[in-house]
Amino acid sequence: MSDVSSELGAAGRRRTVHEIASSLNRKAATERLSLSAHLSIGRLLCKLRDAIVAGDKLDGPDAMKVLCAGISFYRRHTLGDVQEEDEDSSETIALLKRSSTLIFVLLAAVESRASGQADLESARAVVDAAGETTLAKVLDLPTRKRKAPREEGEAPQAEGDGPTWEQVATQVTPSELMRNVLKMSGRALALPGATGSLEALSDTFFRASAACMASRILLKEGATDFVALSAQKSDIPREKRLLAMAQAGESEAGQSCLRDILLSFLLPAKIIGVRRNLLLSRAASTAAGIDYAEAVNTAHSVAMAGTEWIWKHGTSELERACALLAGVAVLITRGGEDPMRKQDAFMGRLSVPWLETTAPADGVRRLALLPEKQRWILYKMSPKSGKPVLICSLRGFEGLCDCLLKFL
Repeated sequence: MSDVSSELGAAGRRRTVHEIASSLNRKAATERLSLSAHLSIGRLLCKLRDAIVAGDKLDGPDAMKVLCAGISFYRRHTLGDVQEEDEDSSETIALLKRSSTLIFVLLAAVESRASGQADLESARAVVDAAGETTLAKVLDLPTRKRKAPREEGEAPQAEGDGPTWEQVATQVTPSELMRNVLKMSGRALALPGATGSLEALSDTFFRASAACMASRILLKEGATDFVALSAQKSDIPREKRLLAMAQAGESEAGQSCLRDILLSFLLPAKIIGVRRNLLLSRAASTAAGIDYAEAVNTAHSVAMAGTEWIWKHGTSELERACALLAGVAVLITRGGEDPMRKQDAFMGRLSVPWLETTAPADGVRRLALLPEKQRWILYKMSPKSGKPVLICSLRGFEGLCDCLLKFL
């Protein structure tokens, strides 16, 4: 009865879109969701749909509440919702997936009504390009192009013309990916048997949405190099500390981490997918071996050389960076019998496109990669305000090294 009454406003009046969106957002923040709570969420979504069809507007703040609820359900499903480990856990986890997909369908329908018929081929091209994107050039800094002398009478070249750095594949920003996934899904709603594709697109949409939000929050002060005055300094020489970091990966576990971390940068997103732990899934490893044998052989050779040798003698900045990351992974990924395979990678303290992990406690330093900006950001969440406190924001190989030194 409490769930039913919660769907109505005072005196049984019809609830507004704002009230329904706020209620949905509150339920998504609940630590434990029972089966009856999932039923209530389904009712809320039906009421929200009916209100929108009746002409009510889902404005910006309310749409953000619905979006945040969808991201919450997506993450809880992806991470297995460890808070719900009981006899109903498998059923509730499946319901989390259903709830996130239904929210996505609702948002796609709203977008379709607002923008009309979208260019399906253009949207599909953007989504496909995102799947082909690699992070192989993420450490490469932009280079200024030398201006060629102008012939007499030739118009001056506008600043920013031409590419500033070479990329393996076109980088698609999270916001661009969000928009085009919604466009594709709006058209797919009218097609029979589209449930499977909508579920896959739902995951892509909510992950891109979360990345877009993170980028806006962490780059609130702009995409400029930044190091806080409060950042700790050490009397130990920088190179000695970096070497010790790489040496921490000198083990069989470190070799496995080095191989799969390097592959996660070299291979397309559609092959790597998203995982929770340090090592690639069996499906991703199989697909990589079939279609990207050269990259797999490279990663295997690098891993066999070892993190210390790669750090000292390697010529590739990406390989040396992965040697550092493998050492850090071995240092901080702890707990259980096989932490490399069963624990959250980096204990949730590293945010990269191929990881989805449980966030660490407030006050713990976290490192995030924003690929579209080629920027590494070290920050921690304030226990008082719940907002990020930036420690440094840097680019390139040397920027990653500096961030990792402060990260530990």
